[in-house]
Amino acid sequence: MAEDSGAILRHISSLKDMLDKVNEEIEQNIQRTRERESEIVKHSETEKDYLVKESELMKGVSVAEFELDGLMQVEAAGTDSLKAMEGNLEFRKATLNAITKLFYDKMERFIAESKDFQVNMLGGSIEDLPLLLKERDSLENESENLRMKINAIQSSSKEYIAEILEEVNVENSGK
Repeated sequence: MAEDSGAILRHISSLKDMLDKVNEEIEQNIQRTRERESEIVKHSETEKDYLVKESELMKGVSVAEFELDGLMQVEAAGTDSLKAMEGNLEFRKATLNAITKLFYDKMERFIAESKDFQVNMLGGSIEDLPLLLKERDSLENESENLRMKINAIQSSSKEYIAEILEEVNVENSGK
């Protein structure tokens, strides 16, 4: 029986060693599971960070697209405004040219009438002199009025052109 007790004790000791080994493996598996769970938690946090960053980037893209749309609308409005101003400028130039031509035509007529007046003065009588002097004064007044109108139009046109150029420069520098 002592031999049986020894064999049983050896067998129990062997089973205990095997149980200790199984417990060690279980502990190692538990440790590996905890490590993996820890890695999963870290990866989840990293994924959340990436999602937050992606959301911020998408927000930035949306803001940039909105700003770009606004800039494109401003540019289109500026182009339309520039075209309108160019049309207005062309109209003013045409008006100025017409007034200038009218002035020069009247000036030529004045010169021709002055020459006729001189011819008449040399060959005419003294009785016509007061009438001719009045006509000369009238023509000089008309000439002076036309000069003043042309100067006013030129001044107005220069100011208008300066304003247009300033607006164009402001719009171009804003882009």
